[in-house]
Formats: sequence, structure tokens, C-alpha cells
Amino acid sequence: MIYLDNNATTKMAPEVLASMEPYFKDCYFNPSAGYAGAKKIREAVEEARFLIAKLIGCDSHDIIFTSGGTEASNMALREIQSCGGSLALPTTDHDASRITAKNISTSLLCPVDNQGVIDENEWISLCHSPHTAGFTFAWANNETGVIQNAKKLCALAHDAGKLVHVDMVQCIGKMPVNVYEIDADYASISAHKFHGPKGIGCLYRKPGTPIKPLIFGGGQEFGFRSGTENVPGIIGMGTAARLVLNHQEKHIKHLTKLQHDFEDFLIHQVGKVHIHSAQAPRIPNTTNVAFEGCTAEALMLLMEPRGLLCAAGSACHTIQPEPSHVLKAMGISDTEIRSSLRFSFSSYTTRDELQEICKIISETVIKVRQVQSTKTGPVIVYKP
Repeated sequence: MIYLDNNATTKMAPEVLASMEPYFKDCYFNPSAGYAGAKKIREAVEEARFLIAKLIGCDSHDIIFTSGGTEASNMALREIQSCGGSLALPTTDHDASRITAKNISTSLLCPVDNQGVIDENEWISLCHSPHTAGFTFAWANNETGVIQNAKKLCALAHDAGKLVHVDMVQCIGKMPVNVYEIDADYASISAHKFHGPKGIGCLYRKPGTPIKPLIFGGGQEFGFRSGTENVPGIIGMGTAARLVLNHQEKHIKHLTKLQHDFEDFLIHQVGKVHIHSAQAPRIPNTTNVAFEGCTAEALMLLMEPRGLLCAAGSACHTIQPEPSHVLKAMGISDTEIRSSLRFSFSSYTTRDELQEICKIISETVIKVRQVQSTKTGPVIVYKP
């Protein structure tokens, strides 16, 4: 199997699994207990917190462990909304922010251009609107990989006295990040997006910025997130952070080369393709491409038995499929959206696998295009 859906989740690094195992066995003490064994567990938790803070360019005390990126985003967005008014966000944002904003307040949507880049003039207008409580945006988009100018967007919001939350879930391991440098008020990350375990993430909070807990109880996480810590998850996240710190430059070069060669093949060998957001800055592991004369469902149906896994849009919509709101916001036609697939690589993707990937895609596209005609239209897969 060749797995190219790494923006949905990544496989756990062997080093991560090995680091977690003792905390499921002998090192099982509650880190809040007072005896020596528990204090060693607390030290391990704080070491992981230090590594994660170092990874994103902040101090350990700025990190609040959560169950993942979605919980972290919920904490930040509820705090921003409590300032009064509506949450402003791009039309292309992830559901962790988009649906949360819709449910806790009215949303103010900022349009993007045809590459998925936020319209700066509209952003400025929202900054100075009396109806805007604050902002949230994804630094790197999960479907197209588009990287927003986070430093400038945060500065514009702050000039108007607004708080900003930055969703960094898709950034870690694919680009350097520094929350102090972009001056984010809040930021969220999730371990399973960079070869860590599922069920653990964190919220970054700028020192002095207000935050209220969603979960009350024993006062863990500096009083901001009660409940006995997910110690194995935290240790695994810390190990994943260490791996990124040690190998990030090499992995980014590897991903950049894979993306370049893959897209070059699609354009010159497969043909009749459109790579979404090709003119915008993108994280180097993500290619979202429309195949003329094909549907995403037909392509995926034929590629999976051959061992190639990818995605049509966000994994959040696989259970209840609907056209990608990201591509629609960019002005992409429904026909082109239905023909679009997202391929997201990881540092584990090899050059040999890339050759096999290209072979499978080329042969699959040829097969689907041969079946469809001007009379039949694109091949559509109907599921009962």
C-alpha cells in the first residue's frame, strides 16, 4: 500500500511508539501524585512540553495540552468570541474553526482569490468592522496546501485591536514555524499530523492573553485544562516534535523534490490536468489536482485495489460527502471539483514509491478517459 493521505493523518513514527510503550506499562503513575515515581512522570511530561515549545518557537508555559487540534481551536475561538461580536475567518478554513465559529457566534467570512490566498483588502475591512470580535485562519490549508501570510494578517488584526488564532495543524514538519515571530495570540497543533499519536494536541497561548477552560476539575495544565494528562500521548507528541527538530530541513527538501517531480509528471505525462493553487505558496507535501474527463470517485475506486490511497477533499467529509467548500470558495467549477483529488506525501514516501504512484495514476486516468465519452459524460460511481 502507498499512502498519500497524510494531511488526514500520518503513520506513527517507530521512535514515537517506542517512547510511549513504557508509559502504558511500568511508568503508569499519575503525574500529579506526590511520590518519587510520579515525579519522574511529571518530569517526562514537562520535557515533552519543552520540546513542543521549542518546535514552535515559544516558552514551555505557553503550551496547554489538549485532546487535539480541534479542542485547542475551540478553546481559542470561544475566548475570542467572548470579546463580543462575530468571529471572522477565511471562506477556505477547516471545519475545526468554520463549524465552531458558526455554532458559537455568527461568522464573518473573508473571501480568497482563485489561488486560495486571503483577500487582504477584505481582511482589513473586517479588522475595522465593529461587528468583528477577532480572527481565526489556517496558516496552511489542509486541502490545497496554500500558505497564508500569517505575520501580516496577525499584524493587521492587532493594529485594529483584535485577537487572532492561527491553526497550525498542517504546518508542523512541512515548514518552519515560530509563533512569537508571527505574533499569534493563540495557535493549535495536533500530534497525529506529524507522525505522533492521535488524541493529543496543544494550544499555544501568548503570555498574558486571556483563556478560559472548557473542562473544569482538578486544575491540571496550569488550571486551563483539567483532567489527568494523557501521559503516553504527551510523551509521543514530544518524541514526534524531537524528530521534526532533528530532521526538518532534510525532510522539507525531500518533500519539495517529490512535489516538483510529481506535478511535472502530471502536467507533461498525464496531461489535461489543473493543479489548484499552483501559483500560491504551498506546503511541499500537498498537490490538489483536477483530472479532465474523470471523476474523483472513479479514479479512487480503481486506484485503491492497486494499493494507492489518496483523498477527494477533506477527510472530515468522507462520511457525508459534499463538494469541497475550499475549492468552491476559490471559484472552481462543480465539474472540476468533482474531478479533483488531493495527494499528500510524508517524509516516509520514497522515490521508488513515486515511480509506482505515477504509473498507477497514469494507467487509471487513461482507463477512465477511455470509458467516458462526449455521449456518456464523465464516469460517476454510484454507491447504495
